[in-house]
Amino acid sequence: MFAIFKKEITGFFSSLTGYIVIIVFLLINSLFMWVFPGEWNIFDSGYAGLDTLYFLSPWIFLFLVPAVTMKMIAEERKLGTLELIYSKPVTERGIVWGKYLSAVALVLLALLPVVIYYISVYLLGETPGNLDKGGTLGAFIGLFFLAAVYASVGLFASSLTDNQVIAFIVAVLISFLLFMGFDSFAYLPGLKEIDEFVIRLGINEHYKSMSRGVIDLRDIFYFIAVVLIFNEATHMVLLSRKSERKNWFRFGVSLLLILIAVTAGSFLRIRADLTEDRRYTLSAQTRKVLSGVRNDIFVQVYLDGEMPIPFKRLKRSVREMLEEFRIASGRKVDYAFINPSEGNNSEKREALYQSLLAKGLNPVNIQDKDAEGGSSQKIIFPGMIVNYNTIEVPVNFLKNNPSVSAEENLLHSTEGLEYEMIQPVATLSSDTIYKVAFIEGHGEIPEIGVADLTYHMARFFTVDRGVIRGTPGILDKYAAVVIAGPEKEFDENDKFVLDQYIMNGGKVLWLVEEVNVNADSLVYGETAALYRPLNIEDQLFRYGARINAEVVQDIDCAQIRLILSSGGSRQQPVSVPWLYFPKLTPSSNHPVTRSLNKVKGEFVNYIDTVGLDINIRKSVLLSTSNYSRTLTPPFMVSLREAELTPEERAFNKSALPVAVLLEGTFPSAFRNRITESLNKGSDLEVKTISEETKMIVIADGDIIKNEVRRTGTAETPMTLGQDKYTGEMFGNRDFLINCLNYLVDDNGIMELRSRELKLRLLNSSAIKTERFKWQAINIAGPVLIIIIAGLIFSWLRKRIYSKGGI
Repeated sequence: MFAIFKKEITGFFSSLTGYIVIIVFLLINSLFMWVFPGEWNIFDSGYAGLDTLYFLSPWIFLFLVPAVTMKMIAEERKLGTLELIYSKPVTERGIVWGKYLSAVALVLLALLPVVIYYISVYLLGETPGNLDKGGTLGAFIGLFFLAAVYASVGLFASSLTDNQVIAFIVAVLISFLLFMGFDSFAYLPGLKEIDEFVIRLGINEHYKSMSRGVIDLRDIFYFIAVVLIFNEATHMVLLSRKSERKNWFRFGVSLLLILIAVTAGSFLRIRADLTEDRRYTLSAQTRKVLSGVRNDIFVQVYLDGEMPIPFKRLKRSVREMLEEFRIASGRKVDYAFINPSEGNNSEKREALYQSLLAKGLNPVNIQDKDAEGGSSQKIIFPGMIVNYNTIEVPVNFLKNNPSVSAEENLLHSTEGLEYEMIQPVATLSSDTIYKVAFIEGHGEIPEIGVADLTYHMARFFTVDRGVIRGTPGILDKYAAVVIAGPEKEFDENDKFVLDQYIMNGGKVLWLVEEVNVNADSLVYGETAALYRPLNIEDQLFRYGARINAEVVQDIDCAQIRLILSSGGSRQQPVSVPWLYFPKLTPSSNHPVTRSLNKVKGEFVNYIDTVGLDINIRKSVLLSTSNYSRTLTPPFMVSLREAELTPEERAFNKSALPVAVLLEGTFPSAFRNRITESLNKGSDLEVKTISEETKMIVIADGDIIKNEVRRTGTAETPMTLGQDKYTGEMFGNRDFLINCLNYLVDDNGIMELRSRELKLRLLNSSAIKTERFKWQAINIAGPVLIIIIAGLIFSWLRKRIYSKGGI
């Protein structure tokens, strides 16, 4: 067998054809990766990775490998040397495996020069070495198995004929059928019930996982099985000169054993994600949710069509995540990518846009540059609609934080994909729908004032509103309660009901403030800020938080519209900073607030965490900037303040907590107090220590409040957190939804928002100044390696033969 192997390697490099085949392969890769513009160009993508190589290789191998294998047996038949080989002390199986291993070795030798691509990307990283080495290794393993299958197919085709051209064409057709044909067959009428089985018969289903750096033992079993089947088939072709029935029997037994081995291997769910970020490893929480899905889920993704390269990368990430969902759910998740801008009918396109808007998908306007250097406005919908049991839920997965770069926004979008995609699936497929109650009766924000949040909460919860009336146990059926901006004091009966609800494991979202500022009075130019206690100060203090009766001013603030006067003449409205509307900074290291836009506050207070109870864990979720100060009531708030330039040195307080998460076991606010009159004769046990629970305290009731447009008697709620003048979208809604999801999250899904991926960018300055140099290196370098290797091989060969002749 080794003699056959050595003969094929030597024969290949002894002819000019071998070098031409490898050089053409390398040139095609180099041109697509380094020269031709588009999403597969490494420079244009801006990311340090070799994704293009893994995408192109199956198609280039489709021609490269048959070119390598086409003459291995066909030429032997044509020249009549096959019979001579039979006369040597080597079996037919030895001939097959010797030629097969030489074909695989030749393909691997053709891949060796692409190490230059790896070195180039390694050095071009924004930080040298900013490359996913584990993922690259895994993808190269995938390329090896792909080449191994193509080589076995090519060798089989070569054994069927003595014409090399026919052998080449047959190998290309069979390889293409294996790679893409089964994906197409699966959509034929009548195959719906077994479409997933048909798809898994093809190479593409197994290669695309390995090309991402994910090594699955089932995929390896598949590739080995295909290689064995085609090599045994080649063996049978060589044995066909001996018309013995036992040969066919042995072939049938071999096929049966291979199929049994593959079937057994399919039950071995051993999978290794070699990427350094483990980006293709679903969490245990996600797998648990997907394994419990009973009915089919269909996902329509509207991120398709012509769009900038970064969005195409996001699209690939979404596709890869959905593919992981599909596998983990036992093929119950299916998906389709839709281009909402497809077609020339503008009316239909606009109608689809409006339909997607109505369903809850947020469009993004982008500037797309064309080949002539111009640009055009395009609308894309980076989101999807999840369909389950006739229920549709929108998911927007693009983060659009104006305080970070576009690359970081897209990275955060990719980081949050698993959470954004599994949350609606978990909600839709759950047997239990959590109930959330808005407490009334203390001057809380009316229903129209929280309508936008309530609408979006309905995707996850059943939402009720009502008064407590001091009734013990009235809240027990709710997973969480919301206290939104109360203006009146709580009586002891209601406080007791809330306290016992917490003691029994209930969760509370407190949005309360201790200073009253009547913002409506500002239309007259000024208003008063007055201390307004709510009689819950002692209760919150016992739980570990104190809301300070002071109003925060912050240099990092939102703007308001004012009509300023100058020289007695009235001017147009202008936007001016309003120090009383701070842009609150979300914590970057907590799942509730990670990657959120800043949250807009209005006349906020701030919080001190109090007590040393080791059973209560405290986390700051929102805080002011490093340039803030506080004002103690009573004082006057005047619009004239907006005309003044703040002195930075006066804002000497930093990172004042405005929202705090409290977790653990809490002492009752009514411990050591007589509660018979408060319990109203109820037989419910009065607890003094809570079960493990959590609450969130926010020192601003207006964070939850949406503006209301009034036209006559009609009231229309506006989008929560969106600035009606600038269009800037603050993180108010997402923050509050995350708060509630975190409070009621029993399966740890919210922790997925803590996932962190590394931003692997290329050095943009090096790309601009050294682009031609790197193009020349990566086009000429691999070719020069092959030419130099060929010259060395030729010199060694001549030297060996010249010695043999002396």
